[in-house]
Amino acid sequence: MRLLVVFLYLGLLTLMTCTASVTALIHNLEIKFIMTEDPDFLSFFEYRFNYTERYYIVQKFGHFVSFFLLAAMLMVFFTSFRCTMAVSLTAAFFTEFAQLFFSRTGCLVDMIYDLMGAGTFLILHLIWSVLNSHFNGRKINTINREVR
Repeated sequence: MRLLVVFLYLGLLTLMTCTASVTALIHNLEIKFIMTEDPDFLSFFEYRFNYTERYYIVQKFGHFVSFFLLAAMLMVFFTSFRCTMAVSLTAAFFTEFAQLFFSRTGCLVDMIYDLMGAGTFLILHLIWSVLNSHFNGRKINTINREVR
């Protein structure tokens, strides 16, 4: 069942990656694919974006959150940091590279935002695991009393 949830989520990410307009998908439930026969592969490395525009910030936050959630789902399935990061990296590359074939702007910057989301989850998970194992079953001395 967990694997099914991961695959369904990856399918959703792929749908959002390949549809002509994510805005039209979200607001009008419109799915439209426009294939590009001759993609510009060099555009993958372009950095000309308006970093202060509200839409840009919302879009990049969406990248971050999407891959944060993907890493959480993968961690439940794999329970391995390496596997989770490897699958996240593969999915980030695939989603950005695939956009070049679907009249979208796939770029390295978006891939970095994707990996920052996955990495943030993994760091928080690691901190939580260390704290949980450190304090689990041990007495914690506070100023006035002992807490179990």
